[in-house]
Amino acid sequence: MDLRAPIPPEHCIVPPNDDDNKSKIVFLELSMKYLLCRMYLASQIMELGSDSRFTSIILFRRYVGQFQKVIHHNFQQSEQNQKGRKRAHDDDTQPSVQEMKQIKCHLGRIAAACLFLGCKAEEEPRRIRDVINLSSILDFEDAGGHTLTKADINCDASQSNLPKRTLGQSPIKTTTSAAATCALEIIETMHPPLLDEKYWSDKEQMVSTEQQLLRMLQFDTLVCHPYRCVLIVMDTLNFGRGTKSQDQNHGLLSPRASEALIFKAWTILNEISIDVVLGTTILQYNVVTLACAVISVAAAANRSSGGNETLPDEWWRALDVPTDDFMSAAESIRNLLHERGRTGSD
Repeated sequence: MDLRAPIPPEHCIVPPNDDDNKSKIVFLELSMKYLLCRMYLASQIMELGSDSRFTSIILFRRYVGQFQKVIHHNFQQSEQNQKGRKRAHDDDTQPSVQEMKQIKCHLGRIAAACLFLGCKAEEEPRRIRDVINLSSILDFEDAGGHTLTKADINCDASQSNLPKRTLGQSPIKTTTSAAATCALEIIETMHPPLLDEKYWSDKEQMVSTEQQLLRMLQFDTLVCHPYRCVLIVMDTLNFGRGTKSQDQNHGLLSPRASEALIFKAWTILNEISIDVVLGTTILQYNVVTLACAVISVAAAANRSSGGNETLPDEWWRALDVPTDDFMSAAESIRNLLHERGRTGSD
């Protein structure tokens, strides 16, 4: 089992060093928020397993990290071309409406291709027709088109007024807490696209986009799975393997408690996978450190809800996980859950 981080540092979005580049990166992060929610919803509709869903999402996040470098390179070239010329307006460095539309359309196609490729990579393939239908029904290529404005991209990504989507609610419109200023909407079309010339063109575009995705990722589609690692850690340290385990008498936790802990840990991993800012930081830890941190936070959350998931002191050291890395990852996870309005009873 490969133990590397799901998102290596070279595939992460690099924070901008100047105000001119900042608006472009913030727009990119906001577009990611909309598409990650749509990808998660599409994976549920297609009844994908956690491995296929996570792989698809990670491939998309890796691509966006590389795509940001391309945008930055193009921006630098544009700056050189404009050298010596005075800008007509102060906001010429901000992405234009046409640029935003092109980027959203491109990333929407990439997101659909990541779903298609992720399913194949995890040997859980889905028909290309199904992926095209869902990307059309959920409007991947215009994600956030009704709410994303220049006022949003002028905000810092961590302080944007765009809400966090709460999974499990209505796919048509998701309401948020009272602190949010607006609701994230996913508008579904009533019918899938017709089998006309546009469909065959979209099918060719999907194949072409998949090849572009593979080249950008240098054909590296291997993704390490923290979901699977959570189960391995639980088994290795004899914490228990849930109520369906055949050996239920020798675990540190009761079958019911271990199952509740695994469920909570996987729920937290779902939240991490679709969070743009803090999620990227957390996903740079190797999967063993990430799994241990998630288990610790999940156990604490369940205890606060009346559970009895008491783990030994410094248990992560049995897996040679550095304490500093473990503490840092756990703190980042707690911050993410706090920002998304999650409590131990959620």
